[in-house]
Amino acid sequence: MNSVFCFACKLFGKQYKALTVGGFRNWRNLAGHLKEHEYSKTHITCMTSWHQLHMRLKTKTAIDQINQDLMHLEMHHWRGVIRRVIAIICHLAERNLALRGHTNVLYDPHNGNFLSQVELMAQFDPIMSEHLRRIQNKETMVHYLSSQIQNEIIALIGDKVVEEIVKRVKKAKYFSVIMDCTPDISHTEQLSVVLRVVNCEPSVGASISEHFVGFVNVQDTTGKGLCDTLLEKLDKFSLSIADCRGQSYDNGSNMMGHQQGVQARILQMNEKALCVPCSSHTLNLVVADAAKSSVVSITFFGVLQRLYNLFSSSVQRWALLEEHVKQLTIKSLSVTRWEARIDSVKVVRYHLPEIIEALSALETLSVQKKDSETLSKATSIKNELMKWSFVMCTVIWYNILYQINRVSKILQSPTVSLETLERETSTVRVYLENFRENGLAASQIDAREIAENLEIDMTFPEKRNRKTTRQFLYEGREETQSTPDHHFNTEFFLPLVDTALTSLNERFSKMEDFYAIYGFIFSKENTSKTIQSGKLEDSCKKLEKTLHDIDSEDLVLEIRAAVQAFPDHVSASPREMLDYIYKEQILDLYGNLSIALRLLLTLPGTVASGERSFSSLKLIKTYLRSTMSQERLSGLALISIEYSVRRSLDLEGLVSAFSTAISYHEDTCY
Repeated sequence: MNSVFCFACKLFGKQYKALTVGGFRNWRNLAGHLKEHEYSKTHITCMTSWHQLHMRLKTKTAIDQINQDLMHLEMHHWRGVIRRVIAIICHLAERNLALRGHTNVLYDPHNGNFLSQVELMAQFDPIMSEHLRRIQNKETMVHYLSSQIQNEIIALIGDKVVEEIVKRVKKAKYFSVIMDCTPDISHTEQLSVVLRVVNCEPSVGASISEHFVGFVNVQDTTGKGLCDTLLEKLDKFSLSIADCRGQSYDNGSNMMGHQQGVQARILQMNEKALCVPCSSHTLNLVVADAAKSSVVSITFFGVLQRLYNLFSSSVQRWALLEEHVKQLTIKSLSVTRWEARIDSVKVVRYHLPEIIEALSALETLSVQKKDSETLSKATSIKNELMKWSFVMCTVIWYNILYQINRVSKILQSPTVSLETLERETSTVRVYLENFRENGLAASQIDAREIAENLEIDMTFPEKRNRKTTRQFLYEGREETQSTPDHHFNTEFFLPLVDTALTSLNERFSKMEDFYAIYGFIFSKENTSKTIQSGKLEDSCKKLEKTLHDIDSEDLVLEIRAAVQAFPDHVSASPREMLDYIYKEQILDLYGNLSIALRLLLTLPGTVASGERSFSSLKLIKTYLRSTMSQERLSGLALISIEYSVRRSLDLEGLVSAFSTAISYHEDTCY
């Protein structure tokens, strides 16, 4: 109304109309009028009435205290109802369960998980029991059990979770971005955004966290479109791209393109946001290259897929397989996750006799049923499995895949850092180099044990030598001949190991740039070697030139002091050193070193957290829930994935926030 009112006189007064009924808007004379009103008898009486009412309400001696008590009981009842509704929604969302059913009617067997949980709670909880009684007796039209209320609560909790995550990111200051895309069940491209931070608390220490902040429906999947989407998301969170110190994506051209990719566009805006390729994707590509190194390797995996297809195409065949192979089971080959092929190789490595028995039983069954097609397939696969070359391939591939799978699992941890990546990839490289020299002989020992058990002829088939036609009489005849063992070595084993080594070195060559920047603080041992070689000053200057967040001269002094002062048991990794600085509260002594360690640990080594969010996506948005709105999907995913952050929120605060939000929506469907 563009007017000034007196609160006390508005409630308790009737005579002074200028500040009660119509308000006062004579702005030129406002100061004098307010001063005159402040000392008037009417105002003093109204203020006295106001304070008396306040004291009586506080001491519970008001004339309508019975009504006040009833009002507080009703308020307590409704807050209890909302508290239980929020708890049920969080319980179902954390487990990726559907909330709604075919109907919204209470005590209907098809009303969904949410209402069924409400009914179950009402059997033992007096507040929810009273609430359902009022609904059934039509004593209230407000029940807070509708689908719209569910959406509002899910959105509210999701927003609160994101607020808490953003608060932690701002407290950490530096962060890294992890992004990945996948289509959902409704053929919508979903972009997963994850932020990686290093939180440090005095007396508590350092902790590395990767927080999922939501799914985004993207229409433009080009580098520009994804970059704009990321910037909009960060702007919504009030986060500056200038504080970004790392990026990690898969190997797609729209993400990793050197000219138009997301990483290139982010680097143009912030040269400190170093891009680290996903190590897990890179390892998968290494295995993919090795699997295509020879015809023998391609044929080997083809036999494994044929074996799976044979038994999985019929329930009776699968039951027959389970009768013979009891501990493990054969697996299908994955097109994208190459390191998962160890599951398909492992069962053949340790249960080849049982698989052959299952194939023999299937042959007998096919003869009885006169099924010539199945008999032909079973016999063909059995003959392949009974070859010495196949047994050797199984042992060799299992040994290589086991090492790569072990490293891949380590690198998928949210707390992995560059020093772990450098150490583990070096371990794989050393293993492959040693395996090239001694692996064939060691594999023959393991394969001989399997072959003797199955009575397999432990010789390779003779290679038929091709005769080349001489074009001219002066051409000599080709006399070079190789033994079957030498042929297996040159045609399968050496190409496999050499391809894996070459691919590993080439695909991880970009990581050498990061090792050159941060390698001298990977451990106390690396630091001591850098000091002894006289390269410490140059390394610190290079780090300062790259990031501009530290002072190289002070960093040199701090590192020299830390090498002497830090205990040996805390100097094995950057996280242990940073944890020691904050727990011992010596941040003032090692300010630049702590910043350097935080920046190192902030760099992500893999996009595994983004991939894990896709697992929740597949569970939340199924073919029965394909019409789910984007806001509901993102909220449910936040509750499910960031359940630890959600559980740290104050439940009473959520109830108060919901009551505040619901008061602004007059058209809410209760």
